[in-house]
Amino acid sequence: MNALIVNLNLSVDKTVLIPSFRTGRIFRLGGTVTLPGGKGVNVARALRSLGLESPITGFASGYNGRWIAESLKKEKFRAFIQRHAAGESRVCYTIVDSRGLTTDLNEEGPAVPAAAQARFLGKFAALASRFKTAAVCGRVSAGLKKGFYTSLVKLAAARGCFAVFDTSGPALAEALSAGAEGIKINRCEFEELSGAAFSPARVASFFRKSSGSGLKTLIVTDGAGPAYAASLFGLWRVRPPRLHRLKSAVGAGDSFMAGFLFGFLKGYDFERTLKVAAGAAASDCLSLGAGFIDREQALSYAQKARVEKID
Repeated sequence: MNALIVNLNLSVDKTVLIPSFRTGRIFRLGGTVTLPGGKGVNVARALRSLGLESPITGFASGYNGRWIAESLKKEKFRAFIQRHAAGESRVCYTIVDSRGLTTDLNEEGPAVPAAAQARFLGKFAALASRFKTAAVCGRVSAGLKKGFYTSLVKLAAARGCFAVFDTSGPALAEALSAGAEGIKINRCEFEELSGAAFSPARVASFFRKSSGSGLKTLIVTDGAGPAYAASLFGLWRVRPPRLHRLKSAVGAGDSFMAGFLFGFLKGYDFERTLKVAAGAAASDCLSLGAGFIDREQALSYAQKARVEKID
């Protein structure tokens, strides 16, 4: 059984390289990469490169939603999309300059009607029992009722499906309170969730406090800096491999999630799983567009990542 990828707020993603990008100027864009996206789609794309096919589920609407569904099908992804008619699925723009720095312009997307939410939860309940893990990734869809993420947690747990979340804000706090078993977030998201400045000690302390409600794994990434991963067996520091060039770091966190899921599904021990995650993230940094990695390159970088138990 592979992973089910839950990307609620699906999008049309446009990425373009403008080496000399500056605000207040006009640019004629050539070579724009246009793909169905959202963090979950990026995860599924990276997982495929590692050798695992993972279905995608989420909301889509309007002409953009139709394009997203058709494009996922063209990429040969299995998709269980809940369509609705309340507006257009969002469009997200990423501008990358010659230094690999990015500027993101992301639409929010339409509010999801209550009826579509109910249908989605029914669909998720039917799917969850077929998968070992469900990764709930990305921006929260507008209009989701309070308790939606609680339902995702409870439905997955009742079907023996390990649910791991990569989101933020009230939705993440709700999932944690409901008993989410896994969380993978970045430094800023950790500070928002915990209400405290980031430090390895605070990651460990927050995990211990949250493990009573069901949390089994907490991973906090920090860009090019070390990531920290807490589990019931201790705290690990993950030092990423050194890169001598950078194309774009957009999607590196999603590829980290993909590497983590890959190791989990393959039954690797925690240290090896974290190395694969770091290697996948490093490979993503060498491509334009999120979730694009090279398997051999990722596994090579995994060998160069340093993972050490510090508590």
